[in-house]
Amino acid sequence: MAAVLVALVVVANTALTGIQLGELKLGPVLGPVADPNFVPAGAPLGQIGSDPDDPSDPWSAAAPPGGVIVQTPGPTAAPNATGSLRIPIPKNVPTGPRRVGIQAGHWKSDEVPDELRRLIPQTGAEWEGVTEVEINLDIAQRLSVILNSKGIAVDVLPVTIPVGYVADAFVALHADSDGVGENSGFKMAHGARRGPYEDALLNDIKDSYGAATGLDYDPTHITSQMRGYYPFSWSRFQHAVAAHTPAVILEMGYVSSDDDRSLMLDHADLVANLKFLSDTPRSNIFGQDLLVPAFPSRPSRPSPTP
Repeated sequence: MAAVLVALVVVANTALTGIQLGELKLGPVLGPVADPNFVPAGAPLGQIGSDPDDPSDPWSAAAPPGGVIVQTPGPTAAPNATGSLRIPIPKNVPTGPRRVGIQAGHWKSDEVPDELRRLIPQTGAEWEGVTEVEINLDIAQRLSVILNSKGIAVDVLPVTIPVGYVADAFVALHADSDGVGENSGFKMAHGARRGPYEDALLNDIKDSYGAATGLDYDPTHITSQMRGYYPFSWSRFQHAVAAHTPAVILEMGYVSSDDDRSLMLDHADLVANLKFLSDTPRSNIFGQDLLVPAFPSRPSRPSPTP
């Protein structure tokens, strides 16, 4: 027992002061990892997450790539307080040109990792021989060319998002169908427990896209699936967009509408105005750790009766 205690003391001191190995000095453990409340990537947070619009769909919340620090409520907090989560600044913040991720919705859905296997059968909308995925990919690729010409680096992404994807902005492109050809318009959403620039990105694209296309905004049909779109859910999936990265989903129109479909097929440039980047410096987006509300704690299970 004494030997174990000594070993623990040595480990604790090493974390603060480092260790000398001959002429080599290994430095102390610094940064978020040194915090006793640090939870490494993928490890459970001991909390229950759920879509705010669909509380019947719970999951065990987990730490994102880069880890998270669980901050419990202080002694003066209300009895029902859940504390907060501090998400460190990503280590791989982009350098050089501004970088944007454009996801072509449903593209390569058959190549997803195991944690996204429920997406395999989701191939998108189709109308009169035109598929959503071909619209999404065509616009994403043409957008890439246009934004590249403006000095913006672009990643055209499939269904599988790189683990903890980091960029100055992320836009998921989709198209909808009502099955009867009556609805028209576009709609947008972003997730919860993310950085402070989601609304700015959404409103910038909403204003410019609406003005350029003449399409009406369709808030009536924004769904919980849009708000809980998996790339936003860093606490549920490792293949998700980093919480610091402003991220939105844009349903560009209804593939079942002749007018909407024509706009999407023939006018990809209408999505290419990203004023958000000029209004929002990278140093602001990645300037500090994020502090977001914690999820409710997982209730403790009663001890089995002997």
